[in-house]
Amino acid sequence: MTTLLFNLTRFGDLLQTQPVLDGLAAAGRPASLVCLDAFAPALPLLRGVDRALPLPGAALLARMDRDWRLAAAELWRWTGELAALAPRRLLNLTATTGVRLLARCVAARLAETGRAPLPAPPGPGVRAGGTSAAGSGSDIGGFGVDGLGFGTTSNPWSAFLLASTNHRGCSPFNLVDQFCRVADLPPAAGRFELRAPDEGARAAAAALLRAEAARAGAGPEPAGFLGVQLGASDDRRRWPVGHFARLAELLHAATGLVPVLLGSKAEAGLGERFCAACAAPCVDLIGRTSLPELAAVLTRVRLLATNDTGTMHLAAGLGVDVVAVFLATAQPWDTGPYRAGSLCLEPDMDCHPCPFGAPCPHANACRTAVTPETVFELARARLATGAWAADAESTGAESTGEHLGSYARRGARVWETRVQEHGYLGLVSLSGHEDTPRTRWIRAQREVYRRFLDAGFPAQGDATDGAAPGGDAAAPAAPLPESLALAAGESLGRAELLLTLLCEQGRVLAATAAEPTKRKFLATWQRLQTLWESDRLFNVLGHLWNSQSQEAARDLASVLALAEEYLALVRFWAALLRR
Repeated sequence: MTTLLFNLTRFGDLLQTQPVLDGLAAAGRPASLVCLDAFAPALPLLRGVDRALPLPGAALLARMDRDWRLAAAELWRWTGELAALAPRRLLNLTATTGVRLLARCVAARLAETGRAPLPAPPGPGVRAGGTSAAGSGSDIGGFGVDGLGFGTTSNPWSAFLLASTNHRGCSPFNLVDQFCRVADLPPAAGRFELRAPDEGARAAAAALLRAEAARAGAGPEPAGFLGVQLGASDDRRRWPVGHFARLAELLHAATGLVPVLLGSKAEAGLGERFCAACAAPCVDLIGRTSLPELAAVLTRVRLLATNDTGTMHLAAGLGVDVVAVFLATAQPWDTGPYRAGSLCLEPDMDCHPCPFGAPCPHANACRTAVTPETVFELARARLATGAWAADAESTGAESTGEHLGSYARRGARVWETRVQEHGYLGLVSLSGHEDTPRTRWIRAQREVYRRFLDAGFPAQGDATDGAAPGGDAAAPAAPLPESLALAAGESLGRAELLLTLLCEQGRVLAATAAEPTKRKFLATWQRLQTLWESDRLFNVLGHLWNSQSQEAARDLASVLALAEEYLALVRFWAALLRR
């Protein structure tokens, strides 16, 4: 049963589709892949693709400039090619309006031929009674659009992915695992393996590196190579060039590794600044490698030092050791490298990660918070022993942060990626941040939201014992600090009152349909939305409730069922806080 899979976002997101492709193949749902034509050279790195269908974006834009009718004709021809594949399922992992409409267009063309795609699988989060906290029975899995132009999500994980990415402080799951759950697949359990370049490509990369190293004065047989990715999608998310240069100097002096600069032509200026600042001999390949050649070069480096980039995800998928710095809006919990044993660092600042589109009140101080010396200590240990160096001073760290180790005192949170409970990739602190309020809160969210999105909580009965469906008891890894628990409890109490009122008003409305009751019902709905959207702890619920309640608004019974489920969620949260 062929699946037509849409992923038309960034290079890194495309690579992170690999576990979904593997899961679909294992489930007997092989996929044809729709991606941006700019990334088509990377397609040989992906396994499990029956057929690749790059979107001719540049050609469409050129035709649009000349005559929009030409662009429309080209798009119609291209969607006809997709429909000719007669896929039985459509799965869209890109939430933008344009790609939703593109998937809808393909679905419509299939319907015209009498080969309409099957409805999206009910997926996780569909309740025993046949209702779902999200999902509309759409024939598009993941992110779609209905006949009236309103966005749809096929299951609760789809809605949560959209909600959590809108609020940087509440993204407790790695994107790869979320992609898998959106696709009605189990989490990937750390399995992310791209197709390795062939031996010829790897040999050519090795010869290139040796030649360039000799030209740079490093000798004909250097001790090895350090990959360096200087660029990022946003300058605020870019570790300073001087920090990379200092790290390369320290590692070269200690291990003999020659830095190899990687990146696109647009980042050439960063490379020039690096070479001017770094005393070690270096190889500058910025703008000189195709995507397959970049992959081959990465297989020849012992370690990649990088920002949060597509190159980072490429290295992780090729089994290369990664040390990555996450700044500004980037955070390792959701966009970190999907490979167990990778190292992630972020500034130890209360404001990190910052929200999208907000000016920084601290003059981007996070960019210099993680020092080259901190990264060097960790990387040197990894190269020498195969393990990142946990901070010995950080053992037994208290929630106040008074006993955090030297990494934290130098301004860094340090994490190692590990496969954790239920097959989800998570983070383990190497800097003493495991017991801090922020980490405890993230772990609590991972547990509660996983349960809610997978199976929900009983809408009726006693939810005060902290038991999930089936009597499976749950609790955060450690109790929340008192101040945080009190704040969360107050928010949950207000939400419980509003949800209880909403359910009562909804039942009255179902019986009478009186206009005054309708106005009260809608006012309570809006008060709940406003409460959550303005709450720093439960902001993600504001986005999630908004998405799911709008989809459920097709009929009152669905809205009431959804409100009952959220009421059970709120009570479950409250029960955990009391334990």
